[in-house]
Amino acid sequence: MKKKLRVIVLFTFLIFPLLEAQENKPLIKLNPLFIEGIGIEESRLIESLILSYLADIGELISYFDPARTGEPFANDENAPDSWSRPPDYTVTGTIHLERDSRIFLLELLNTKTGETCSFTSIYKSTGELVLKARSILESAFAAGGFENGKKTEAPPEPISESQIVGSWRGETGIEMIRLQRGGRGVAVFSSGAQMVLSYVIEDNTLRVWQISPNSERFYYPLPYDAARELSAGAEPMTWELSLFSGGTVLGGIKIATGVQLEGNRALNLLPGGDIREVEWTKVNH
Repeated sequence: MKKKLRVIVLFTFLIFPLLEAQENKPLIKLNPLFIEGIGIEESRLIESLILSYLADIGELISYFDPARTGEPFANDENAPDSWSRPPDYTVTGTIHLERDSRIFLLELLNTKTGETCSFTSIYKSTGELVLKARSILESAFAAGGFENGKKTEAPPEPISESQIVGSWRGETGIEMIRLQRGGRGVAVFSSGAQMVLSYVIEDNTLRVWQISPNSERFYYPLPYDAARELSAGAEPMTWELSLFSGGTVLGGIKIATGVQLEGNRALNLLPGGDIREVEWTKVNH
């Protein structure tokens, strides 16, 4: 049976809804997502990314209230002023598992015209879903008549091993990534640590994952005690990347174990809880 998830969003990159309307930004209401057959960590990842993407497009109101740690609004005096006017768009979504594939159904209602746009996409993994969810949302808003929003990103280019072999400048904390033929690579961190990587190209997506055992030096500049605890319990880091800009940019997401700090110690580890957008730029091309 489909169920409504109430999730406490702890990801630091999440862009919370603004309390005042912004010029040329639509007011978007996100109805509760109905997620069936997918684990709680996957559900949190998907839902938090959708919240973040919608907040990039417009002013977002939803059943989440960050100031009240994720509890739904009760239509009381604590709800923001945005609730006093009707939304420009209403977003409804369902995600369910079918034969090991994630089926994502998105419906966007333009409240001014009464028109509804529906999109259905099938993904083999959660990483692929969150990597491509932004373009689905932006396409939906373009089809729904919103023309002043963020422009839809260029579609990914065809990717092959010959295009990705070489050196890449990494995201924050990683100085260099060297990808070799045969699905192997290495990442050189700002701390000087090196991480052995493995990769595969599937469905025009580069999937990279950590092979080396964890080291506290992978988590610099966290306090040493917290980095040590994180390295002892963290899952391997993974990346889901697509090719852009004539083969010179790899862009997508990195998924790692998050940490909730208390002073210099790790209070809680959050498997899959550190999800961020990353971009690698090719050095030798």
